[in-house]
Amino acid sequence: MVCADWHAGARTWGVDRLEETISALSQMYEAARDFKVDALFVLGDIFHSFRYPGEEVVMPVANFFSSVLSLPWKPTIYLLKGNHDWSGIKIWELFQGDGRFVFVDEVTYANIGDFLIFLLPYLRKHDCPKEEELDEFLKSRWKGAPKANMRICFAHMAVEDTVPNLSELTLPKDVLKDLEIDLTICGHIHRHGKVSEDTPPIYYAGSPLRLDFSEEGHCTGLYIIDEKGNIEDIPINSKELITLRYDDEEEAFKSLSTSSRLIPRDAYVRVIVNRSSLPISQLLDKCRNLGGEQIVVVAVNEGMISEISSPQDPFDIIRLWKHYIESQEENESTLLILKKLGEKLLSGKDPSTMWSEIKSYFEAGEKY
Repeated sequence: MVCADWHAGARTWGVDRLEETISALSQMYEAARDFKVDALFVLGDIFHSFRYPGEEVVMPVANFFSSVLSLPWKPTIYLLKGNHDWSGIKIWELFQGDGRFVFVDEVTYANIGDFLIFLLPYLRKHDCPKEEELDEFLKSRWKGAPKANMRICFAHMAVEDTVPNLSELTLPKDVLKDLEIDLTICGHIHRHGKVSEDTPPIYYAGSPLRLDFSEEGHCTGLYIIDEKGNIEDIPINSKELITLRYDDEEEAFKSLSTSSRLIPRDAYVRVIVNRSSLPISQLLDKCRNLGGEQIVVVAVNEGMISEISSPQDPFDIIRLWKHYIESQEENESTLLILKKLGEKLLSGKDPSTMWSEIKSYFEAGEKY
């Protein structure tokens, strides 16, 4: 069984999503039980917070793992480290006694029956040896892998050329081809489904919750792989995301006041108007008073967003960083330095190597 990106403890639009996560965990446990899975692979980002998220978030996750490990046929759990995960969380030590809970924080592989499974946690550029490209690094780590009837790759990483404009390392397709991978499933990208008609096939496990309106209209689920390598898509029930569009605030208020009963209560709703005379906070309050608490986001187009981004567009954090720096009141030299340093860090450069650069830039008044 393969799933990913639970992001337990996430709050989106000011809403605590923990109860939804617990519901998804219950559905995943039922799938593990009903399909009698021999192994569970969680492809990263168990928790949303980069730090300890608190007992109220940790305990439902711990209870889920404990329940799966307690199934009579004794399945094994493999947890890949994602970009939101860290190795030092004490919860994992509770499960590692008999070797059936494996926390994967380095590139490796595992044999399960007739399958050879290549395991790839999230990698930043500084995780590769100096002067070594990612494809060379992966081939060197996996070159000793034994033969198998089926070769599968599980990763917490986007696959090359499947997500446009992504400013981070991606899993090279040439590596999958050279290692004769028969099936690839990745976490990290939250949209569940098959990426393309590539051969061999590539899938994203996706998140069990729709965490952002870029995921509106996308399904949520997990994958079951049988002993012959066939893949079955198992849906997970989660709250829908709905966008309502209006020309102006008057049209929005009239529609919401007369048809609010048509808005599903078990959904999160975004309202977009082309123009409004009200501040965003007042517009949101008015919309919620008329349409209900399920309205969590309002946006005013005003010609800046002619059309909402494609669901496949990633969150371009480097562009947002540059835009933020440009809005600060600093001299041009400082802005250029901050812009460059931020871009390097966000692209995966090792932070431990950055201090000498920062120090030299400011001591010398150096400019890019």
